[in-house]
Amino acid sequence: MTEGVLKFAACSAILATGVGVAGYYAWKQAAGGRGAVGPLDGDRPWRRLGAGICLVLAVMFVLGVYVVDIPDRPRVYATYWLVMLLLVMWLCVLATKDIWYTRELILRRRQQRHAGRGGAESGPGADRSDAG
Repeated sequence: MTEGVLKFAACSAILATGVGVAGYYAWKQAAGGRGAVGPLDGDRPWRRLGAGICLVLAVMFVLGVYVVDIPDRPRVYATYWLVMLLLVMWLCVLATKDIWYTRELILRRRQQRHAGRGGAESGPGADRSDAG
């Protein structure tokens, strides 16, 4: 009885986390960047895909605990975990894409700021070869 309650609590926590993450990113991206809070927020449609994958992973975890059993159906079990791993790998690909996008956005903003100052550096570390 206690094992069943723990299993149910763990599955509920996983499902709630998956739904929460998916809902957050879907809600944030549904605004199309209008709900942007920081300077690096913007329209990133792959985040909606990532939110959907998180939701599917959460549901699959719960179904895997209650439906998939190793001794009864080993082929189904292997297929289930193969699909889970492929989804996690796809989520990692999307995270890498997001990292590169953020990096490019930072570099672009830095170049715009540098061009806005006319290319002249000002500050304590600036080259002052024309002075004195």
